[in-house]
Amino acid sequence: MHDKCWERSPVPLKFQIGDVHLGKVALPLLRRPAGLDEPPLDIGDTPEPPAELDGADGYVVWSQPLTRRLPIFSLRPGAVVYAPRQYRRFSIQLSGDFEQYMARFSGKTRSGIRRKLRKFAEASGGRIDWRAYRTPAQMSLFFPSARKVSSKTYQERLLKSGFPGDPEFLASELTLSENDCVRAYVLFIDSNPVSYLYCRVKNKIVSYDYHGYDPAYAKLSPGTVLQLLALEDLFAEQRFTTFDFTEGEGPHKERFSTGHRLCGDVYVIRRRIRPLSVVMFHHAVNTTSASTGILLNQVKLKSPLKRLLRGTWAILYLTNMATIDEVSIDVSCPLLMYVNFGA
Repeated sequence: MHDKCWERSPVPLKFQIGDVHLGKVALPLLRRPAGLDEPPLDIGDTPEPPAELDGADGYVVWSQPLTRRLPIFSLRPGAVVYAPRQYRRFSIQLSGDFEQYMARFSGKTRSGIRRKLRKFAEASGGRIDWRAYRTPAQMSLFFPSARKVSSKTYQERLLKSGFPGDPEFLASELTLSENDCVRAYVLFIDSNPVSYLYCRVKNKIVSYDYHGYDPAYAKLSPGTVLQLLALEDLFAEQRFTTFDFTEGEGPHKERFSTGHRLCGDVYVIRRRIRPLSVVMFHHAVNTTSASTGILLNQVKLKSPLKRLLRGTWAILYLTNMATIDEVSIDVSCPLLMYVNFGA
């Protein structure tokens, strides 16, 4: 039995061409994320609706498991189903131990991991300083570190997404930590946070909810280093079944995953002029963006332009980091054993 906890608030549809944010239009919808273990939706099905729409323009279920790809638009009595994003939802099975998980990688990949860990350790004075947070007292230390890193990321600067800092959000996350439903991690250099990872826990599934790293340290691969440290910690607990990379694809998620399933963001929109006009325009922009991406890929400019755009924003928004008043924790990490393996 899954909790169908609907939230009523404006749901923004973002309009962007590649990484360029053009704007957004908010629709009054009921919304909820789907669990990775929920029953999949098939063509012709509609996500189970809330008990009452209460004047909303419809509802949306994010990252809904699917049996196969859905049409982007399909008609229902009095509504239109809009499925603009359909993707592989990657995950890691947390059964077994961390050594078994690492053994699944090729020798070349393990060698690359060793180099990243060794490089980061050398930049950190010979050790890797990272910290895990789960209790309310610990979370009060995590929040400012996460915000400090998030404010520097291109996701927040360019895409208007990052780790939230509003009091309502922080209060709700503290409540989750009181019920032992949070796992959070921060990676440091010289007591300065350079990467963070924030995960909620539900039904023994750990979700990859918020993450980011300071672009000033990109050459040290802080996101990858922290991901590995966090996974080692989760395997060691032996309490969880799955690490869920949540919605969206990406080489990082695919590289570290042990499996995936098809999912999509499924909107059910009432047949009203304004919301239907918004979703149709949203689809038109998405189509333009995809066509532009295909064209740039064909002329081998997509990746260079993406790197240039992200690098430009990183330079524009880089700022000096202040140290934090927190006791430094020197953690001896079994993962460092990989640094000493032969290439």
